[in-house]
Amino acid sequence: MALLPKVGALRQQLGRQRHAINLDLPEQIVEGDAQHGWTLSFRAQLPVEQYNAEISLLTGTCAAALMLQAGFGILRTVPPPDKSAIAALRRIAPSLGIQWPDGAPPGDVLAGLDRTNPKHVAFLDHAGSLLRGSAYTPFDGAPPTQPLHAGVAAPYAHVTAPLRRLVDRFGNEICLAAQGKQPVPEWVRERVPQLPDAMAEADHRAHEADRAVVDLTEAWLLGGRIGQTFRATVLDADEKAATVALDEPAVRARCSGSDLSIGQQLGVRLVEADQASRTVRFEVA
Repeated sequence: MALLPKVGALRQQLGRQRHAINLDLPEQIVEGDAQHGWTLSFRAQLPVEQYNAEISLLTGTCAAALMLQAGFGILRTVPPPDKSAIAALRRIAPSLGIQWPDGAPPGDVLAGLDRTNPKHVAFLDHAGSLLRGSAYTPFDGAPPTQPLHAGVAAPYAHVTAPLRRLVDRFGNEICLAAQGKQPVPEWVRERVPQLPDAMAEADHRAHEADRAVVDLTEAWLLGGRIGQTFRATVLDADEKAATVALDEPAVRARCSGSDLSIGQQLGVRLVEADQASRTVRFEVA
C-alpha cells in the first residue's frame, strides 16, 4: 500500500505517453446543507482513488494480453475517435476557456482540466463523444480487427469485478486457463459468444436505473424552490432549449430558451420539479 501513490503516478504518466482518453467525470453526491437541508454537489476523485483505478486498468491490460496470446477471449473495445468528433470538440474549447495547443491529442487536453470548474465539466461532458462505439468483442483464433480501448489506449478486458459484472466471471476463467496453459472450460467457450448481447442489455438497464435515481433526487431536492433563480453553464443547445449545469446545487437539466451557446453562463429560473415524472426544468431568467 505504501507504494500505491508512486506506482499509481507512474501508471498515469504511462497513460499520458499512450495518449489515453480519461474523462474522469465528477460524481453527483447528496450532502447536508444548512440553508436547504440537503443539496447536490460534484465530487472529484481523490488521488488514492485514481491510483487504485490505475491498478485496475493495469489488471485489465494484462488480462487482455493473456487472452490475445492464448487466441481466445473477450475484450472491451472502444474505437479511436474519428477526426470529425475531435474537430467538433476542438471548436467549442475556446468558448469554455480551454487551451488546445496545435498537435495536442485530445487525451492530453482532458488530463489538464479542472474537474471542479463548471466550464471544464461542460467540456468533459461533450468529450464523451470521443468514446462512442464501445462493445464487448469476443474472438477465437485471430485477434479482433480493432482490439483497442481508446480510453486506455491499449487492448483491455474487464476482469476485476466478477461479482458485479457478468463478463468478468468468464474473463477470469479464460485468464486462469491461459496462465495455467490449460484448455478453456467448455462452458466458457459456449457462453462467450452470447455475452455481448447480455452485457449490452445489462449496461442499458444499469444506466436507466442510475439516471432514474439522479433525476428523482434532483426533483426532490428542488421541489420547494420553484421560481428561484440559479447560475448555470450551458452544456449543449439547440434552437429551442439547452441542457444546463447549475453552479449550485450540482444539477443538470433542460432549460427553455433560444440562441443559447455552449459554455455560456447565465441565470435560469426553476419552473418544474416533479418527483412523479422525475422532471426538472428551467427557463432563462
